[in-house]
Amino acid sequence: MAERGARCLIVSANQVVTPYPVYPLGAACLVAALKNKGHKVSHFDVLADGGLARLALALQGKTYDLIGVSIRNLDTVDSAAPHQFLAEIVETMKVIRDTITTKIVLGGPAFSIMPEQLMELFGADYGVVGEGEVLLPWLAAELAAGLSPEQKILYSEPTDGLWQPTDLTKSTAEYYLKHGGMLNVQTKRGCPHTCGYCSYPKIEGKKIRYRDPDEVAEEVIHLRDHSGAKYIFFADSYFNDHEGRYLRVAEALIKKGSTVPWCAFFRPENLTRSDLRLLKRSGLAAMELGTDAGCDVTLAGIGKSFSFADVLQVHGNVVKEEIPCAHFIMFGGPDEDENTLREGLANIERLDNSVVFAFAGIRVFPDTAIHERAIADGIITADRSLLDPVFYYSPKISREKIVSAIRSSFASRMDRIYPCHEFEGRIASLHKMGFVGPLWDLTLKKRKHR
Repeated sequence: MAERGARCLIVSANQVVTPYPVYPLGAACLVAALKNKGHKVSHFDVLADGGLARLALALQGKTYDLIGVSIRNLDTVDSAAPHQFLAEIVETMKVIRDTITTKIVLGGPAFSIMPEQLMELFGADYGVVGEGEVLLPWLAAELAAGLSPEQKILYSEPTDGLWQPTDLTKSTAEYYLKHGGMLNVQTKRGCPHTCGYCSYPKIEGKKIRYRDPDEVAEEVIHLRDHSGAKYIFFADSYFNDHEGRYLRVAEALIKKGSTVPWCAFFRPENLTRSDLRLLKRSGLAAMELGTDAGCDVTLAGIGKSFSFADVLQVHGNVVKEEIPCAHFIMFGGPDEDENTLREGLANIERLDNSVVFAFAGIRVFPDTAIHERAIADGIITADRSLLDPVFYYSPKISREKIVSAIRSSFASRMDRIYPCHEFEGRIASLHKMGFVGPLWDLTLKKRKHR
C-alpha cells in the first residue's frame, strides 16, 4: 500500500500589526517544504484571513493529520509598551482544540526561544525548534502513517540546501501588500556574532548559510511580477556579512533587472562608499543599522565587536551616498552609568541626517549573555520565568534618569524617536494613504523641507 501524503494546515498565529504587519516568511517556507515532500497543505493567516472566528469556520468539517501553529513574537520587547502576545496564542489554540481533533505542532522564532515553557503553556502535541523544513515534513509523514514519535520537542540542526521558492496563498500576499506593500525575502540564515541580548543564533544557528544570489534575485522578481510586491525587506539577521557575499546579491538583482526598492538590517561596520553605491544600484532604498548602544563602554557591555568610531565611519559613508538610514540604540545595558548615558546621547548628536530609535532597558531572553548578567547583577534569580517581559537595567543608573535624559535630548526633534510605540500610529496612517516601506525615511524628508 502506497504511503499517502499528510493533510496539513499551517496557521500563522501572529495578530500584531504594529509598527506594521509582517509577512509570514517562515510559514511560506514550511508550506513549500511540505508540498515538496508530497503533503497536502493549506495555510491560514489569522491577520490576512479574517481572525479567529474565520479560523473556526475554516476548520469545521475538515480533517488534518497535523496543524502547525507558527508563533512569531512573545511580546513587544519594548519596556515603554511591554505587551505580551501569549494570550492571543492561547485563544488560537482554544479555537483549534474546540473545533477539530488533530495533532498540533508549535514552531516559529518565538517558540524556539522558550520551547519547554510554551509547550506546557499551550498544551501542544509536538514542537519544532529552529528550521522546520526537514523535521515538519518528516513528522507529518509519521502522523499520516498512524505513528506517534515519542520525542515531543524536535530540535533541528542548521542545514544547507533548504532554500526553495516560498509558497503562500494569494489572500495572504494581498493583505500585506495593502498594509505597507512589503514582502520579505532571506538571502542567508544564521549569525556568528555573540551580541549579549540576541536570540538569532539559537533560532537559526551560529554558522551563516548562504542562498544562491541568482535565486534571491529570481524570487524578488517573482514577488514583484506575480504577487505585486512594491517593496522588499531582506529579513536576514544582518545583511552585510564579512565575506561580502551580500554584494553578489546586489549584483544578481542588477543583472536580473530588478527595480524593486528594498531595505535590510545592517551592522555598522565594513561598508565602503563603493559598496553602498552598488547596493543603491540594486534597489537599496533605506538602511536600518543595528548600532545598539551609544558609546564604546556600552557596546562592549552587550558584546559588540565594533566601536562607535566604526559607527560614525559607516554613517558618514551612508550620508554621503544619500541613503536614508535609521539607527536603533538601547540605553541601560551592562555598565551604563551617568557618564556613558551622557556620552551616548552626545554621540547620537553626531548621527546627522538619520532617524534614531531609542529604547530603555534590554529584554532578557534565556541562554543569552544578558540573562547571565542579569542573574549575576541580582536583577533576577536563575529560576525566574522569562515568559513575562523582563528587562535588564544597569544597577549603576536608574531607569527614571535614563528615560528623562532621552526625552530631554530628543525633545522637539522629529528624527529622534522615543518611546518608539508612539511612532507606530503615524506609520499605520501613512500605509493607509498608500505609502510603502518602513516609512521612517519620510521623517528625514520632512525635516529636510522644514
